[in-house]
Amino acid sequence: MRNFKFYLSTLALHARVLGGFLLAASLAVGCGDSPSRDAGSGYDAGDAGGVGDAGDVGTGDADADAGGTENNSPGEFELAGCTSAARGAQPSAQLPQVTNRESEYQIELERWGIHADGTHAQETTDGLNEALAWAKQNGHGTVRLGAGTYLVGEEINAQYAGGVVLPGGLVFALDPDAVIQMAPNDRWNYCVVAVVGAQDVIITGGQIRGERDAHTFAGGGAHDEGHTICIERESERVLVENTRLSHGTGDGVLIVGAGEAGSSSKHITIRKNEIFNHRRQGVSIVGGTNIVVEENEIHHISGVAPQFGVDIESLHYKSQDILIRGNHFHQNQGGDYVNTDGRNVWLVDNIMDQTGLQERQTDGPVVHWAETDQVIRNNTITVTVGSSNGRWAIIGYGSDRETTAVNYIEDNVFHGGGIHMANTRRMQVTGNTVKDWQILGTDVSCLKFDDNAVEYDGGEPYKFRNMYGEASGNTLNGEPVDLAFSPDSPFTNSPPHMW
Repeated sequence: MRNFKFYLSTLALHARVLGGFLLAASLAVGCGDSPSRDAGSGYDAGDAGGVGDAGDVGTGDADADAGGTENNSPGEFELAGCTSAARGAQPSAQLPQVTNRESEYQIELERWGIHADGTHAQETTDGLNEALAWAKQNGHGTVRLGAGTYLVGEEINAQYAGGVVLPGGLVFALDPDAVIQMAPNDRWNYCVVAVVGAQDVIITGGQIRGERDAHTFAGGGAHDEGHTICIERESERVLVENTRLSHGTGDGVLIVGAGEAGSSSKHITIRKNEIFNHRRQGVSIVGGTNIVVEENEIHHISGVAPQFGVDIESLHYKSQDILIRGNHFHQNQGGDYVNTDGRNVWLVDNIMDQTGLQERQTDGPVVHWAETDQVIRNNTITVTVGSSNGRWAIIGYGSDRETTAVNYIEDNVFHGGGIHMANTRRMQVTGNTVKDWQILGTDVSCLKFDDNAVEYDGGEPYKFRNMYGEASGNTLNGEPVDLAFSPDSPFTNSPPHMW
């Protein structure tokens, strides 16, 4: 069976390159480990609700793409004197095409030496991988795993523990009561289930679980690369659906490219899952194009920075055309969404809620960096504890932005938090409602700012300095507000001592 070890070792070496370089290395605030959370999670899988009938295999119309363009698109950005790129289309992802999925194989535990009682990790790992390879070689497109707890974990080297590796052209269907569990270890990196350079893979049902509560944090380092699912090395057309992913020392799902600059895994769909109780992220996109993350519940991400629900951070890879839609984010310690370098990212129709957090978030619910472009639209964000940056639902980490792409912030509703814009250009901020906080902007040019409503009785509901652009139709507590923006001269309505 040992032909799997080549892939696992390669994955381990690749993952090692990522260690230490994610957002924890680049954020300016709050990026230390939280040792008090390493040993225990504060959230147990038994407390969470299910995600539907995880035993069902399939996605409806197999020829349909995930994502799509059913939402109304924001209008094109038009502002005198401001050159801008055309807005990208709403992203989608091709779904896997498993041609022989009707041919099913139920894994025979005794035949392959697999234990379903949470013991014998080495034998169970070998048996699962051998059964999957045999099923693929014998023409089966769907492989089913029955109820039970399957302990996996093969010590590949001093850094990496290997798990299940899925071949391409396969549906891996877990019984609703099946749990694939990583064995306790001291490795800083593992993948419970890995898709490595494969095409047309579906993972559905059951639970895939890391071992954060039993992990041995020894030998230095953050131990933040233990993931429940890894999709890497330019894998294509992968669907993860109706699955519970929990208790990783790193991420729920890691999507990553291969070694070359500009590489990415492509057409990856993560939908209708519950992703929770991971130390680092819910979903990390470190080189992914045509990615859809939709209708998931992503919560209780806490333990080691960055601690976001979804983090887009590509290193030298490429992340572009990403749709994050209809998800419920809550109680994530770093924040819910951060985009450091992704292009044409759509964040639409999500619910983000800080309710229940005992500490401030590190950065805030929504964070975007300078050289990114996104459509942030029709989200509902509730701020209760704020972040180290203040009570901002959306904050842009600005700089001398070079891209001609436009950031759209439209038709969102914010409770207890506002919008923060600074040191940037080319933004369209329209139709938003801010309740019980303010909208702030400083040193922003090429800004189209229309039809926003602030409901707030405190000081400076619209706080601006050195703003260039156009504004119309904005209100405060239902009454019109005159903001005399101009494309040619700076607008300031807040005195210097208030900054």
